[in-house]
Amino acid sequence: MRKKRSKYGVFIIESLRKDDYFDGENLSQILELSIIDNVYREVYSKEDFERALEEFQESKFRYLHFSCHADFEGFEINGDEITNLEISEMLKGKVKDKRVFLSACKGGNRNIATVAIANNDARSVIGTPIDLHFDKAALFWPAFYHVINMADKSKMNKRNLSHTLKKCVDLFHIPINYYHRINGKRKYLRRYKFRTGASTTNKRITVANKLYNT
Repeated sequence: MRKKRSKYGVFIIESLRKDDYFDGENLSQILELSIIDNVYREVYSKEDFERALEEFQESKFRYLHFSCHADFEGFEINGDEITNLEISEMLKGKVKDKRVFLSACKGGNRNIATVAIANNDARSVIGTPIDLHFDKAALFWPAFYHVINMADKSKMNKRNLSHTLKKCVDLFHIPINYYHRINGKRKYLRRYKFRTGASTTNKRITVANKLYNT
């Protein structure tokens, strides 16, 4: 039986506090105006989160976008923490060869890159290493997805993605960490650092051993 191919589309999973600015919902509305396929799911519990991930798997979309509170230990869903180890289990079989984006404070970290890429074969993880202001997120992500939509009609590659990230970083002054898998070297990741007005750096780093499933 032929495996169904992935398609361009952004699947957005959001869980924020009542008084927060819901930049994931804002992103979905802008993508709709741009005629870019997307699905938006607001989640209120771990069970909701798991169901949304199952929907993402069924959608065959290439891009999974999280909008939530996060830190080096995991995500916050409606006030409850989901640890990185729990996230690793929830992602099983769902993100192989997909790209994961995080609109979350300190979401661009090695721990989440380890559970998504090293443990679950995601192609890449992209997010900011600092506390993210929602007003900037509301500008950065729609611009980013609009540009890569034009490039992704055939297939997004690392070079085009890096070029787009650098342009958006310089425009919106948001630092971005981009983690990419290294084929044949599961215990290592390639990390690109994009900073405003600075040259892009890249370095091979080891995965977070405490989270790595051999």
